[in-house]
Parts: sequence; C-alpha cells; structure tokens
Amino acid sequence: MGALLIRAKSHGFSKVLSRIFTFNYASLALCKKLGFREVGIYERHGQLNGKWLDVVIVEKLL
Repeated sequence: MGALLIRAKSHGFSKVLSRIFTFNYASLALCKKLGFREVGIYERHGQLNGKWLDVVIVEKLL
C-alpha cells in the first residue's frame, strides 16, 4: 500500500480514496496507520448474501 501511495503521488494524483466494509477492522486499521482519514459512510452501499452492507469512505491527501 505504501508503494501504491508513492506511485500515485509521482503520477500526479492529489488524493487516494477507498470504501471499506464497516466490519473490516484490519483494513480500517491499515488505512489509519498510513494516514487515511474517515470522511463518511455510505449506508446500504451493496448487498452480500442478501444483506445490505454499509461502507466507510476513507481518503488520504497526497
């Protein structure tokens, strides 16, 4: 992920964002460690096995 952020910046990107399931604590922790911040939640963003799931929106300004 660190290499991806470096490459994105070198290619002129100003920010990287992602959407992570609210229960994916490992990915949320990794993003926080790398300097991402939570900017919101998409409620009922998609279905998995017939159940609607929310996602956390995270971003990192480069």
